[in-house]
Order: sequence, then C-alpha cells, then structure tokens
Amino acid sequence: MRVFPVLIALLSFVFQLNGQGMAYPGSSLPAAKPGLDIYLRYDSPRDEVIVQNGKLTHISKTYIYDENRPWDATPVDVSQRTVANAIPLNGHQLNSLREMIQTTGIMQLPEQEYGAPSGQRSYDYQMHIRSEGQEKAVLYRSNPSFANAPPAFDRMKEYLWKLVTEVEY
Repeated sequence: MRVFPVLIALLSFVFQLNGQGMAYPGSSLPAAKPGLDIYLRYDSPRDEVIVQNGKLTHISKTYIYDENRPWDATPVDVSQRTVANAIPLNGHQLNSLREMIQTTGIMQLPEQEYGAPSGQRSYDYQMHIRSEGQEKAVLYRSNPSFANAPPAFDRMKEYLWKLVTEVEY
C-alpha cells in the first residue's frame, strides 16, 4: 500500500519538471522555418524543379518520337517521371537558396525574356521566383544564333541543380 502514494508523488514530480521546460510567456520563438516563403519553379526542356513550402520536387521529362518517322524531330508525346517528390529542405539549404536569390541579381534583371525572339526555333528555359515580397519571371530561349542567358540566370540554374543533386543523393 505504501507504493501507491510514492508512485503518485513521483508522477507529480515528473509533471512539474515537464512544465519547467516550457518557454516563458512573451519569449520570442521563430514563427516558422526560414525560407518557407520561397517559391521557385524552373522549367526546362528536360526537367521541372519546384521549391515550395520548404520542399523540393523534381520531375524529369522524356520525349517520345515516332520510330516510323526517324527524320521527324517533333515528339509525339512526353512522359514525365517524378524523381523527388516534396522532399523537405533543411534550414541551411533554405537559407542558402534565399542568399543565392538575393546575390545572383536574378530579381533585378531588367527584362523578362532573353535569347531568341518569340517565334524562332529554341529550347525554352523558364524560372519563376517569389521571395521576400518580390516576384520575378524570366524566360530564356536558347538558340546559338542569339544571345546567351544572363549570368544571373545561369548562376541561379547552377545552384538549383546543386541543390537538386544534394537532395536526391
């Protein structure tokens, strides 16, 4: 019978200790994981990468051609395969992504379209970014007869692929 009061006293002590770990009223706790406000969508002829709500998704595209018409370079269909589906990024990755968005200069690019003019044959690469209240959409139409992509676009694309590789392996 003496075990029961001792057990109650022990449980009471444990509950009091748990309460001591609580934050003091008014103490500042981070509202959310940093970088959750970042939205980035990169679309290329072969891949699509989306960073949204702190998670990364990578979709690979494969073009299907008519084998009976090998001279025709127009695909008859596109299949898509999700390589990474909503993989959470850690705080370091999100902070680094935010820093790259700020330092590459992509948000300050003066134009929305670069490379070949509309209507010319090209491979299209698009990037849409929202971060810290700013939004930017950039389209680069790749064609060797026209200007290269802006360096800020290329740096952002390179960093994004580094992040994709890091997350997938």
